[in-house]
Amino acid sequence: MLPSMSKLCTSTVRPVAAAFSTGTTRQHHSSGRSRQQHHRHGGSGGKTNGGGRWSRYGKSAATGGTTVLALSWMTTIKDVLGIEKVQLDADPLKEKVKQSWLYRKRRQYDDAIQVLQLALEEAEERKEDMPITRVYDEMANTFYEKMNLDEADKYFRIVIQRLVQLHGKKDFDPEFIGVSLKLADILAHRGDLESAESGFKHCVRRQMKVMEEHMKKFSVAHGALVEDRHTVDTFGPMYTDPIALFGMTLEAYANFLINYCGETRMAEVEEYIDEVMKISYQIYGASSAHTINMLNNFGATLVLKNRFELAKKYLAIGVDRILYVNECAHMLPGYYCNYAESLFHTGQKNEALEFARKAVQMSRSGDDRVRHYTQNFLNDLEKDINRGKPKSWWFF
Repeated sequence: MLPSMSKLCTSTVRPVAAAFSTGTTRQHHSSGRSRQQHHRHGGSGGKTNGGGRWSRYGKSAATGGTTVLALSWMTTIKDVLGIEKVQLDADPLKEKVKQSWLYRKRRQYDDAIQVLQLALEEAEERKEDMPITRVYDEMANTFYEKMNLDEADKYFRIVIQRLVQLHGKKDFDPEFIGVSLKLADILAHRGDLESAESGFKHCVRRQMKVMEEHMKKFSVAHGALVEDRHTVDTFGPMYTDPIALFGMTLEAYANFLINYCGETRMAEVEEYIDEVMKISYQIYGASSAHTINMLNNFGATLVLKNRFELAKKYLAIGVDRILYVNECAHMLPGYYCNYAESLFHTGQKNEALEFARKAVQMSRSGDDRVRHYTQNFLNDLEKDINRGKPKSWWFF
């Protein structure tokens, strides 16, 4: 049973950007960035258990931006939340939308916007409502990932208006929920935490109600001999999409609480994350790329908010499983660095060194940026561990 969500977050603590997170994020990974000392973020309420300064995550940890790791679920259920799936056909308009999407994934945001402006002109010439809405949606997401929040807010509100007035969508439809989560995040960035939390709560409650009605369709027993025991495999997205979207709303809300609220909300965070984990296990399996990606994102966020014990708890779940998930091979160095950081700050310094060294070994087959980052991470970790040790003097 989920909490009543009666509390409101009124903290004004500014978040820090996550390092070595994965999924759909709006912040560049921190690997390879310059080393910069910074104090633990004040007001977070977390315990370091490690003492002193730490800066292995580089410059990005002090930029003041945040990464909505919850939106990693967007890639999982994109067809549910997208206005319309882009078909690979000869339509030049769809080809432009596809090209802009590829630019966005490569973080070439200005190129994506330029293509979308051409696509919008073409869509308006056709006077077809759905293609126009689809282009507006891509434009909003591009500005959102670029962190141009004013433009993102403007275009998301246009999308919401069109969804309601032209496409007959309600506030419980998946397209509406997806946009509402991003608008809530924009409110959080602007410091309007009360309105932001109200937005996240609305999405959670709406999707919870949708999921409850949805589950009734699949929970009618027809007798032990005929009842389907493998609903996910039998019905596929028809069954899993509403559940996945509910998980996405919980994940978004949990990350909001981690980034903006204090120690008193951590029990809620843990409960929501545990529920998200159950959903991920049910839909994708305990050792799927989706589950590992989510564990890494949670861990990175918790580490950078100084919640080291909780970070260690979730990262430890996937630290062995990730070795057997081929799709996560590129994540191994970052995952091990995140885990090493949590171990260091909870007093397990030898184990931290072990995983930092493994990260360096795993990065040898990667690009220069990752190799540079993991080696610097290990060097800094060794310095921090050795800083307090007495020197031995040998006299001959």
